Amino acid sequence: MFKVADVVAVGPDQAKALHARYAKRAQPFGLTLEELDFKHFPMHNGHPGIPVKAWLRFPNCAELVDGEVFAWTAKAAEVTWKDGPYTYRTWVWASAVTRRKEVAGRNLGERVRNDSNNE
Repeated sequence: MFKVADVVAVGPDQAKALHARYAKRAQPFGLTLEELDFKHFPMHNGHPGIPVKAWLRFPNCAELVDGEVFAWTAKAAEVTWKDGPYTYRTWVWASAVTRRKEVAGRNLGERVRNDSNNE
C-alpha cells in the first residue's frame, strides 16, 4: 500500500512516465475502415518490417513509440509495436510515422561490412 508521502515524492518526469504507461493499457485510437478507404488506397505489404517511430493516440495522451511497419497505404501505415511482453498493431496516418534514424541512413553494404559473421 502506498503512503501519501510516497505519492508526493514522485517527480514530474516520473508522473508523466507513469501516466503514459497506464494510459497505454487502453488501446490506442486507430484509423477506421472509412478513413483507411482500402478501395481507393490499396494496402501494400513488405518484409522485413521498416523500423519506425510513430505517434500513437491514447484516451488522455499521445506517445512516441518505436515500432515496425509491415503494411501501408498511400496515406496510412499499420504500426506494430510492443508494450512489455505484448505486441500490438495500430493503423495511423502516414504523417505520424518516421523512419528510425539509426537504420534509415545505412545501406545494405554497410550493414554487411559491419556484421561480425563476415570476419
